[in-house]
Amino acid sequence: MIVINLLPQEFRRRERTSFKVFGSLLLAIIMACSSIVYLGHIYLNEFKAVEAMRIQREERLKNLTRFAKYDDALVAEKKEYQARSKTIQTIANSRVLWTRLLDDFIDITFNEGNTERHNVWFKNLDARDGRGKVGPTMSLQAYCESDEFTKQANYLDDIENNEEFFRDFLSITSPGGRVVHDESKDPSAAIAFKLDLRMKPASKWARNQRKR
Repeated sequence: MIVINLLPQEFRRRERTSFKVFGSLLLAIIMACSSIVYLGHIYLNEFKAVEAMRIQREERLKNLTRFAKYDDALVAEKKEYQARSKTIQTIANSRVLWTRLLDDFIDITFNEGNTERHNVWFKNLDARDGRGKVGPTMSLQAYCESDEFTKQANYLDDIENNEEFFRDFLSITSPGGRVVHDESKDPSAAIAFKLDLRMKPASKWARNQRKR
């Protein structure tokens, strides 16, 4: 049925929005605002959490960077120490302990006072360190109490057969020389000879080979 309002305009009631429509619209607005507030709350909380995590990780990165620099410094110091240690070892391994060497040499020469086997003395000594492939050398002007070469050969054999002393040597003088006489001495005859001892290069010394 169609209803027609014939009243003048000024006497007509104002048309109002339906309560159901208004309620639905208001509810939609409230839900939209609540959603925005909720999302804003979630966003801010997440943002704070992420920001806190970022700050924490930046601080951790800063600490790790500091430790990394310290570690690099330690590695560099270790390499420098190893280089110095290697240099010191090289010097130590190539150095001749002349005091010890000469002490052993004197023991062989003195032979606990047994002059029957040999009796040798020296006029001078020239000792030189080797370089690179050339080993150290010992050169002595020697005299052996005898006019026979047997005692001289005994002495040279005693040097070569002493493993503790001769293990790092390469060569020794062969028996030889000349017989000299001095009537003011007893016995008056002696064999004058030059004793040359040449050592191996330091890289081939037995004491160095055992350390490797």
